[in-house]
Amino acid sequence: MATKTKFVCAQCEMSEQRCECEKYCCLCQGQIDVRLCHDGLYYCSACREACDYKTEQPR
Repeated sequence: MATKTKFVCAQCEMSEQRCECEKYCCLCQGQIDVRLCHDGLYYCSACREACDYKTEQPR
């Protein structure tokens, strides 16, 4: 049985829902539709798609 891995913010070590850090894409600095990814950093949808990064769960 596989266990579900929770993504946590690299700065505050909280889940995306509990993170109160300023949220912006670490690549392009955009602030629209940013989501936390497996490496603990936030990415906008365009950068996630370009890098093939997945979010923990869809919104």
